[in-house]
Amino acid sequence: MYWNKKHIEVALFFAIGVLFCHILFFPEYIMPLPILLGGLAVIILFFAGVYYYTNSWSTYKSFKTRLLLHSLFYRLVSIAVLYELTALYDPVHLPFEIAALDSWNYHYSGVIVADAIREGKDIFYELSHFWKSESDYGFSTCIGFMYSIFGKHVVVVKIFNAIVGSFTVLRIYQITQIAYEEKQARIAGILTMLMPPLLWFSGLFLKETLLIFLIANICYFTLKIIETEKFRIPNTILILLFLGAIFYFRTVLVPIVFGCVLLQIVFNKTKNRNYRLFAGFITIVLVLGSLFITYELSMDKHIEDAIESSSDQFGTELDKASKDRGINYTAALISPLLIAGAIITPFPSLLNFEERQLGIYAHFQNEIVRNVMYFFVFIGLFRFIKQRKSGAIFVGSFAVLYIMVLAVSGISFQDRFQLLALPFLIIFMADGIVAKYPKKEKHWVGYLSFIFFAILFWNVFKLSNRGLI
Repeated sequence: MYWNKKHIEVALFFAIGVLFCHILFFPEYIMPLPILLGGLAVIILFFAGVYYYTNSWSTYKSFKTRLLLHSLFYRLVSIAVLYELTALYDPVHLPFEIAALDSWNYHYSGVIVADAIREGKDIFYELSHFWKSESDYGFSTCIGFMYSIFGKHVVVVKIFNAIVGSFTVLRIYQITQIAYEEKQARIAGILTMLMPPLLWFSGLFLKETLLIFLIANICYFTLKIIETEKFRIPNTILILLFLGAIFYFRTVLVPIVFGCVLLQIVFNKTKNRNYRLFAGFITIVLVLGSLFITYELSMDKHIEDAIESSSDQFGTELDKASKDRGINYTAALISPLLIAGAIITPFPSLLNFEERQLGIYAHFQNEIVRNVMYFFVFIGLFRFIKQRKSGAIFVGSFAVLYIMVLAVSGISFQDRFQLLALPFLIIFMADGIVAKYPKKEKHWVGYLSFIFFAILFWNVFKLSNRGLI
C-alpha cells in the first residue's frame, strides 16, 4: 500500500494546522467561511481520493477507461463549482471566473475569429488587430472554430477544456507507463485526475489546459519513437505539428520543448545497436522539419518579435501580479521567496485584507496540496538522477528547464505559469510515493515543518508590506 491512512493523517494535520494558525493569529482577515470550508473539503477529498483510488483500482484491467471517465466527471464538476463561486462572490465576471481579465480577451478574440470564418476573412490578419503577439493566436483560433460551430457560448469552450484535460490525464498515465512501471503509472494517472490546480484551470476560460495537452502529446510521441521501431516517421511528423501549434500558444516554450525532444532521443540509453543510427536520422528529420514548418508558416519573420513580445508580456504580468498582491518585488526581503517558489511552487495566500485578494485566496487549496506533495517530487527527482532513468529525460528536462525560465523571469510564484510543469512533476511525485526507505515519513514531517513556517512568513510579509502589522 503506497498511500495509506497515515499519509492522509499527516497531510490533513498539516493543512488544518496551517489554516487554524492563520485564523488564530489574524482573526480580522479571515476569508469568507464558504470559501474556507470549500477549500478544506477539496484538500480532504484529494488526499482521501488518492487513498481510495490507488487501493481500489490497483487490479482493474479497465483502468484507462475508468481514469478517463472519472477525470471528465471531476472536471465537469469543477466547471459547475467555479461557476457558482463566481456567481456568489464576483457575478460581474460571469460567465467567466473570479477576477477574469484574460478570459474576456480570449472570448472577444474568439468572436473575431468566428466572424472572420463566417465572412471568409483572413483569421490571423483579423487577430493581428487585437493581439500584439502571435503567442495568443492559437487559443483564440480554437475558440473561434468552436463558436462558429456551436454558437458563441462560453460553456462550450469550458467543456472542451474538460475533455482535453481528461485526455491529458490519460497521456500522463501512458508517459509514466513507458518511462517507469505500471505501479508508478497508475499513481501518476490518479494524482493527475484529482490534482486541484489541474481541476481548477480546467474550469477556467484560459489556454493552459490545452497547452499542457500539446506538450504531453509531444512527450508521448517522443517516447513512442524510442519504444518502438515502427511508425517513427508518423510520430515525428506529429511532434513537429504540435511544436508548430505551441508557437501560437506560448512562443518561448518552443525552443524548450524542442530541446527536450532532442535530449530524449539522443541521450536515451538502450542496448539496441541500431538505435543510434535511427536517433541520428530522426534528429536530422526533426531539425529539417522544424526549419520547413518555420518557413512554410512564415514563423521566421515573426520569431524575434514574438520572443521579445513574450518577454515583455512576462514583465507586464509580473507587474500586474505585484499590483494585485500589493507587493513591491524590488524589496530584498522577497528574493528568497521567489527562489523558493521556483522550487516548491507558490505559497498560498490565506488572508482577506482587501477586495482584490479574492481571486488569490479563493484557490488556496491548490497551493497547499502542491506544497504538501512536492516532497515526493524531490524524492522522485533524486531517484531519477541516481538510477539514470533514461526514459524520463524529456519529463525531467522540461520540468527543470521550464521552472528555471520562470525563476529567471521572476514569475515562478504564479500558479498559472507553474501549472505547465505540474503534470510532469507528478510523474516524479508518483515515483517518490512508490519509493521506500526507513526515514521517509520522518523527512516528510521535517519538510512540512519548513513549509509551515514558509507559508506563515509569506502571509505575514504580505501584511507587513501594506503596513497592516
